[in-house]
Amino acid sequence: MNESIVFHTPDELPNLEAPVASVVKAFPVWSGWDILFLIFFTSFSAIVLATLGNSISHLLQVKFSFVRAFLHPDNEGIYLIIYQGMLDGVILLFIFFTITLKYNSPFLESIKWRPARTLRIAPFIPLGILLALSVLGISTLFPSSIDSPIEKLLKQPHAAFLFASLGIIVAPFVEEVMFRGFIYPVAERWVGTSGAVLFTAALFAGVHVSQLWGSWPAMALISIVGLTLSIVRAKTDSLFPSFVIHLAYNTTISILFIIGVFVGGFPA
Repeated sequence: MNESIVFHTPDELPNLEAPVASVVKAFPVWSGWDILFLIFFTSFSAIVLATLGNSISHLLQVKFSFVRAFLHPDNEGIYLIIYQGMLDGVILLFIFFTITLKYNSPFLESIKWRPARTLRIAPFIPLGILLALSVLGISTLFPSSIDSPIEKLLKQPHAAFLFASLGIIVAPFVEEVMFRGFIYPVAERWVGTSGAVLFTAALFAGVHVSQLWGSWPAMALISIVGLTLSIVRAKTDSLFPSFVIHLAYNTTISILFIIGVFVGGFPA
């Protein structure tokens, strides 16, 4: 058996102690195609939920006559608010599964929920409260001559209290995850920080236009709110501070509304 034995010099031996380079995922792991898919998915889900709701409503009215009293047109605001809450839930699930299943990435870390550096959250609470008080004060100084669509829907106390509850429990988290957690980092990669701030603020205002249409002061103010939230997201490089401001903002408006109801009665 004629085998050759090869000897290696120390310099030629592999370095077994060298650390293996870890694979670092790019931020964000999702792309603009996922944002586009989110838009189509949201539109499709809105149509499906509306169709399903109308079908169930019609079926219940045919099978059970007593249900017709609950499905009175005066209760339209309640159903639309429930519909919006369900749509928000579907959007949140889409984003969650896109990040965790499609890209196998941790959800909260991927949307930069926690600050990367030590950051005091307490100052953001009064900022949200101040923003709410400013919006309410300016709205009082420049009232709209016509009721906005959302004001027409909130004529009933049950609808108004349900809207306020969802505005505290659901809206701040879902909207921050969607606009400044999911869309913002992709926009920042495309057009830079300033462009991402303006883009997400415009999207945020655009989504609320359907609720505030006809009330130009309210539409201008919601644009300022969206711009503030996006700027905070850019400055802190974290989603949690903008969520805190959003939560404080919605909570302040809801609490003042409830206080007004107990003091002066439900607005006509």
